[in-house]
Amino acid sequence: MLNIILFTSATNTSGGTRQALYLAQGLAEQGHAVRFFVPPHAALPELAPDAPFWRFFSAPSSWRQDIEGCMDELAQNGRPTVIHAFHNAAVKKAAWWGLFWKKKALTVAHRGVLFRPGNPLPYWSPGMDAFLVNSRACAKVLRGIGLSSKRLFYVPNCVPDSRLVARQTAESLRTELGMEPEAPLFLCIGNDNPNKGIKELLHAFALAFPEARSQTPMPHLALLGLTPALWQGLAEKQGLKDRIHCLGKSEEVGSYLAAATALVLPSFSESMPNTLLEAVRAGLPCIGTDVGAVSDVLLGEEYSGASPCGLVVPPGDVPALAQAMQSLEEKPELRAALAAAAKNEGERYRPEKRIRLVEEIYTQLLRKKGLL
Repeated sequence: MLNIILFTSATNTSGGTRQALYLAQGLAEQGHAVRFFVPPHAALPELAPDAPFWRFFSAPSSWRQDIEGCMDELAQNGRPTVIHAFHNAAVKKAAWWGLFWKKKALTVAHRGVLFRPGNPLPYWSPGMDAFLVNSRACAKVLRGIGLSSKRLFYVPNCVPDSRLVARQTAESLRTELGMEPEAPLFLCIGNDNPNKGIKELLHAFALAFPEARSQTPMPHLALLGLTPALWQGLAEKQGLKDRIHCLGKSEEVGSYLAAATALVLPSFSESMPNTLLEAVRAGLPCIGTDVGAVSDVLLGEEYSGASPCGLVVPPGDVPALAQAMQSLEEKPELRAALAAAAKNEGERYRPEKRIRLVEEIYTQLLRKKGLL
């Protein structure tokens, strides 16, 4: 067993912070001594308020002191220590502090974004023993700034079963949306950032399923995680205000996944998006743009013999996105095949698989440093 101190500089509940939480929960369940430091007023502990591993940083200037105090406390059990940093500011700090911890702890960082780091120095620092990346595309970016592949470890994201629990029946949710029982429901989970491609999705949905079409039942589109006031006007402009549902943030993702016919991910940039893995684990056919690890997940390119569990289109290509949605609506046999493949693919993103992989990486690196 190990002493594992995770820390993040983020205060939100973004996909990256959720992955840090999933990791902390899984490692604690395996019996490791886990502590997770977050900034004051961070929202992440609200997702797991009863977890015993939460620690809140004091003043920003005392972060290192807080962590080192925890290291000294945990060292009394005689176990090796791992420091694992999440998010940009935390990674920068760990890259510097790790120079002073080389004989006391293993220092690693997590990276799950595709943009090129503006400051490469933390990635070159000998104080950082390794970087764990959530996609091969992310690893390629870091290799592009000169990071050795020997310091890079690919660890895919995961989705816990609790995220898939439906607390509302599909029938009641569809009734709330004013849908006919057999109407297709396309689901998108995102936010207001233009990189999420919401505007393009709205145009594509209007192109694929115009109000004047004769086929029934008419498909609906649910957009979860948005600021409704920012998007409802565009939906009304498309003449589809009764079939495009701009919804706010919700932790009831499992209910929407259970009610949906397919997930649509229209992003311009992603690494390995949580929302895509949630849908795949739920056995939903998916449509995604060819960014980051989306093609790896949906087309089975990463795994020999895997069957496609979704359709992939170029980012920003409205006609291609419209055609993909039409294909899923018109071809029930295609939906069934993709759904079956999604169920199989989803097994790869169970938390226990990720935890075992991270444990193996920690152990390998600790032995290399002579700390184990």
